[in-house]
Amino acid sequence: MNLQMFTSADGRIGRQAWWLAQIVICVAAVVAMFAGGALLALSGVDNYAAGFSLMHMLASIIIAATLYFGFTVNTKRWHDHGRSGWWNLALFVPVVGPLLGLVMLGFLAGEEGDNRFGPLAVRYAGDDAQRFGRAGQ
Repeated sequence: MNLQMFTSADGRIGRQAWWLAQIVICVAAVVAMFAGGALLALSGVDNYAAGFSLMHMLASIIIAATLYFGFTVNTKRWHDHGRSGWWNLALFVPVVGPLLGLVMLGFLAGEEGDNRFGPLAVRYAGDDAQRFGRAGQ
C-alpha cells in the first residue's frame, strides 16, 4: 500500500487492498477528528462561536479529504470490474447504492487478466510474497 493508492484514480486494486484502504481511511479520519478536537481544546479559544466555527472548518476539511480518498480507492476497485469510476455515483442511491457498492466492491472478484484500465493488480501465483503483491520487491 502506497500513497498513490489514495491520490490517483488510475489503475486497479483487488478486494484485499480495497478493504485495507477503507479501514485506513476510516481510522485516519477518526484520529484526525480527535486530534483536531484536542488541539482546539488545548488552544485556549475562549469564544464559543469561534471554537465552534473552527471545529466545523476542521471537520469540513477532514470530510472532504475522506471523500476524495474514498472515491479514488473506489474508482480503482470499479476499474477492477471493468467499469468506469462514474459508478461511484451509484453509491448515492438510497439503500440500494451502498448495498450494491458493498457487494460489488467488497465481495465480488474483478475481471481476470488485463482490461482497459490496466493489468491485474495482484497475481495469485502461489507463494505468500506473490499473493500479497510483493513479488520482485
